[in-house]
Amino acid sequence: MRADLSRGARRALGNLRRSVTRRPVGLALSGGGSQGSFQAGVLRFLYDEVRVRPSVVCGSSVGAINGAKLAEGDDPGSGRRAIDELVAIWHGLQDNGDLWIADPWLEKLRGHSAWASEMRGRAAEHGAAGSQARVVLRMLGEMVRNPPDADGTLEAVRQALRARSLLRNDPIRAMLEARLVPERIPSSGITLRIGAVCLETGELRYVTERGELLGRDGSRRNGDPVSIVDAAVASSSIPVIFPPARLGEEHYVDAGVREILPVEPAVGLVGASGLVFAVVASAPGVEPIADVENRGLLDLARRVSSDIAPDETLVKDMEPPIGWRGRLEMVAPEFDVHDVLTVDRTLIGASLDYGYLRAADVLLELGDEERMLTAEITRSRMRLRDLEGPVPGPFVTTEPEELTDAECQERRFAELDGLARLVEQRASMGAPLPPGGCGVRTDALRG
Repeated sequence: MRADLSRGARRALGNLRRSVTRRPVGLALSGGGSQGSFQAGVLRFLYDEVRVRPSVVCGSSVGAINGAKLAEGDDPGSGRRAIDELVAIWHGLQDNGDLWIADPWLEKLRGHSAWASEMRGRAAEHGAAGSQARVVLRMLGEMVRNPPDADGTLEAVRQALRARSLLRNDPIRAMLEARLVPERIPSSGITLRIGAVCLETGELRYVTERGELLGRDGSRRNGDPVSIVDAAVASSSIPVIFPPARLGEEHYVDAGVREILPVEPAVGLVGASGLVFAVVASAPGVEPIADVENRGLLDLARRVSSDIAPDETLVKDMEPPIGWRGRLEMVAPEFDVHDVLTVDRTLIGASLDYGYLRAADVLLELGDEERMLTAEITRSRMRLRDLEGPVPGPFVTTEPEELTDAECQERRFAELDGLARLVEQRASMGAPLPPGGCGVRTDALRG
């Protein structure tokens, strides 16, 4: 047991370790786009500190990607650990181009001065990429009704109306083909379920560790096995944002359309004596918007279908029936470090560490002060990233704050000093810190 932890943390960690050695363990991994970085941080804590070795992994969307990698299992002979390879994937992401690319029509529109100006004007109200995607759709509708000048933009609008998505997820497929080793999965002994929704039938289905397609009730579908890479791509194909993916003779989209957090299949597979760790990638809740008095039909429809309804699905997934109590441990972020479509190396690192810290706070039942420090440490790292300049997004780039080099350096030194103090305070309380100590040298802090 780690000597640097407080007595309460050591006791709670010991209890958790004993529990996972005596019971079948499952993982239920939610969707959340690139916010799967938080999920990976939680998983690192589960594997490294709790010593979880799951017999069941169920994933939706980015949870399917994380889960497929974990389902490869470990190789004690070589020392290879799936969790190390998963975290390395997330640390290896540099920018948005590592997960998605824009279609040529969108590149054309983004270069149009009127488009860029309009998007910047609406950025404050629609800051999240998902909300910005709805703004894009509305602006396309406006362009159709009021065609722009003949500078090539109209042709881009015509191409957009024939397109199947706003972005392409080719880089996700390329990353999976390069980093996932599907042949390890059937022999790992881990039961895998990857969720995806069939567009033709509207049904939620699952792909098994052997590529078999199952109905929601567990019934086997006809047809040849599908590849795990194809299944993970299908599960993470956010409707409208990314194109549908083909599995067999049908087309599939993100499992989150029907099931964001796959607790139900995980609980069913581990059985009555099992324990499921459910890891939510995105913070629950709906971001408030300004008065809707003058909003039109499309705005109201999008608000309900794209904001409120998905959040209700997540809330229901997170509040399982009474019979599951005692069989479920859940970790979710209190806030999001970055957007679902944002890939930024600094923010990914902060999000990974936030997941680790948050898992420690929740699973070890640490106090309010430790939880407050987790939030303050993470927000400090977010502010440090802000000082580096704007984070590019798929549809709009925030204008950078105009600071002189001297002002920026002064603010950076002050923020780094404050971050070091926060990390030192958490270390002195005997609360777990992630590998790397949140960017602060913990060997000096802990003596």
